[in-house]
Amino acid sequence: MPAYSYKAITPQGVPKEGMLEAASETLAAESLNAQGLIPIRILASKNAAAAGKPATGKRSAGLFGSKKISQHDIMALTQQLATMLKAGLPLDRALGILLEISDKAPVIELVQAIQGSVRSGKRFADALEDSGKFSRFYINMVRAGEAGGSIDDALARLVEYMARAKELRGTVISALIYPAILAFVAVVSIIALLTFVVPQFAQMFKDMGGDLPTITKVVMGTADTLQHYWWAVLGGFLLVLLLVQYILTNEKARTGLDRSLLRWPIVGDLIGKVEMARFSRSLGTLLHNGVPLLGALKIARNTVSNRVMAAAVDESADSLKQGESLTRTLLGKGVFPPYALHMLRVGEETGRMEELLREVADIYDDEVKTSVKQMLALLEPMLILVMAVAILVIIGSVLLPMINMADLVK
Repeated sequence: MPAYSYKAITPQGVPKEGMLEAASETLAAESLNAQGLIPIRILASKNAAAAGKPATGKRSAGLFGSKKISQHDIMALTQQLATMLKAGLPLDRALGILLEISDKAPVIELVQAIQGSVRSGKRFADALEDSGKFSRFYINMVRAGEAGGSIDDALARLVEYMARAKELRGTVISALIYPAILAFVAVVSIIALLTFVVPQFAQMFKDMGGDLPTITKVVMGTADTLQHYWWAVLGGFLLVLLLVQYILTNEKARTGLDRSLLRWPIVGDLIGKVEMARFSRSLGTLLHNGVPLLGALKIARNTVSNRVMAAAVDESADSLKQGESLTRTLLGKGVFPPYALHMLRVGEETGRMEELLREVADIYDDEVKTSVKQMLALLEPMLILVMAVAILVIIGSVLLPMINMADLVK
């Protein structure tokens, strides 16, 4: 049976560590609950040695350890804090336990700073804002939870939101890894052929004399350029990178790029679904936590990365101030998926906006996964075909003169 190391706290708030055997992580958590313990962290045995080492003195990030707070660290802290607050521990005690069980120096410093601010009389949300490590969305969720007396529920909602966002982001990134590797291998293979293989035949064809086929001339010219003018090719590549950086950092250029991307046949549809899922989930989470619609719109707008779609949300917020319909304004912009907006219009008219926002987010999460699979089904064979044609052209340009020479000899 698998072994798990755990960190938990007693109902009195005393930290406890140990090992237990269970068929799964879920059953391990149930076993701890049966003992009256509140599980904070459960790790499989392969991580047990590292997780169970006691810390001596001030813990550091190590020689190669990261000194930054990752989103994974924020999510783990939120999960642990939500669990302890839900169990009835006061905030100061929960933060103290986080200090005892954390094993990363940056996390410890962050929790110490937050605890110090809370003890000095600041509200929890203000302490988070002062740390500079939390997003505006996160801080406003906590602030709304404080106002409603349910910080634990707000943190639990944040964990759910971050888990969904991480899953969506992971789906897109993992799906693009294989095509990126395939494209890299194709480019390297073609450059290697042009740089090392084709030049070996260039002198032979020159000694042969006669007129070479056009395709051979083109390939030989390309190989010669790579050999003798590689610095110009490299310079051109760097210029392209600088141009891309300029487009991404210049607001006007980035807005133009975002607008054009939305018009692309497959990519535009995928971007619209990703942004709709992200916007719906963030807005629905904020509304559930008691944030007013107008304020929630301004916060959720920051989760939309496409400039054109974000501007549409800004304009809808302005229209809302004048008493106009949110969904009607968004529909008029023509950048968000119409089906999602019609669903939200129903929610707006029936008072079920929060519920339908979460439903829309779930629907478009699933549609993004389907769209990514469809895109890869087209992209992978296209990359393989392009690579095969390019290599075939290079090999053919070398073989064609040799075949012609053999025909002349006969």
